Amino acid sequence: MAITGRDIERLLYTDTSDPVLVLHQNQTAIVAAAELGGHTGAVVVCSRTEILRHVGERDLSEAELDAIAAALEAAVRDPARQRPLWPA
Repeated sequence: MAITGRDIERLLYTDTSDPVLVLHQNQTAIVAAAELGGHTGAVVVCSRTEILRHVGERDLSEAELDAIAAALEAAVRDPARQRPLWPA
């Protein structure tokens, strides 16, 4: 299981309504928040809204996408850690 910058990019630019990045069966997926109940066992990583709250509505560089992904990956691996401080 690895969260990548590409996953973050997919989350930001999907047409899915109210999208959420989840880990399910060792794979990432983008699902609508309203459909989370249909993904039993999925771990919610973050929503598009959460990312936009931290970085604003702007184009992110590949390095920024990778940094966000790495911070989220670390948070999923160790939930007791403080929430990530993403690039601003």
